[in-house]
Amino acid sequence: MKRFLVAANNKMMGFYLLIAVLILWQIAPAMGWVNPTYIPAISTIASESAVMGAGAVFTHIGISLRRVLLGFICCVAAGLPLAFILGGAIPQAALVLRTLMQFLSQIPAYILYPVITMIWGVGEGSIELVIFWAGFWPILFTTIQGIQDIDPKLIRAAQAMSANPFFLFFKVIIPAVFPNIMRGIRLGMSNCFLILIGAETMGGKEGLGWLISNSTRMAKINRVYLGAFLAAILGFALNFAMQKLESRVTKWKEVPEEAEI
Repeated sequence: MKRFLVAANNKMMGFYLLIAVLILWQIAPAMGWVNPTYIPAISTIASESAVMGAGAVFTHIGISLRRVLLGFICCVAAGLPLAFILGGAIPQAALVLRTLMQFLSQIPAYILYPVITMIWGVGEGSIELVIFWAGFWPILFTTIQGIQDIDPKLIRAAQAMSANPFFLFFKVIIPAVFPNIMRGIRLGMSNCFLILIGAETMGGKEGLGWLISNSTRMAKINRVYLGAFLAAILGFALNFAMQKLESRVTKWKEVPEEAEI
């Protein structure tokens, strides 16, 4: 029993401060420490979801989740193959494209979004494109770095045993690069979600970002906080899931901290 309580306490350790902040937030307006008009209690914010209705709340969550997952899948589908081409199959291409790609990757997605909307207009396509831009670069660069960090001795050892290209790629290269792939995927997902809320705020129709923006214009303060809390919960859940997946499949190898093409 004692061992169970110790294990449970260790798992909850990171949540104690968050719980304390939420409790303080709940009692601060009632105690008159803050103005409840501008900083409502947690219970007041939660009750706003009942005012909106469960259907509306889950609709906004579902739309945001669909957008971020679609953009993220596109990032992975484009970033991983390109990384293997530039990092391994055609390494000379990386030398040619290095400066251009580093320059483009420094353009923040939120700055690019107004340009995208001027060209393609406000809509789903623009939101997905800016999500793709935000998540693509971490996946690409981290995977390329992993390919470049492969120990040449592994390649030579496999070739000395007459390994064919198929075996070399799937049994040597992929396992060696996999920790970097997972780290890039986690960072890409995080970037995709962060820019999602901003893009929805500026030009979305429905979604959590739109809920926050529209509620601000309508001066519905409780609903603004509700949208922010829902966004934080969704972002936390996605990041937590990606961290668990990464730690589960890459326990055996430490991942480099830096990734640069």
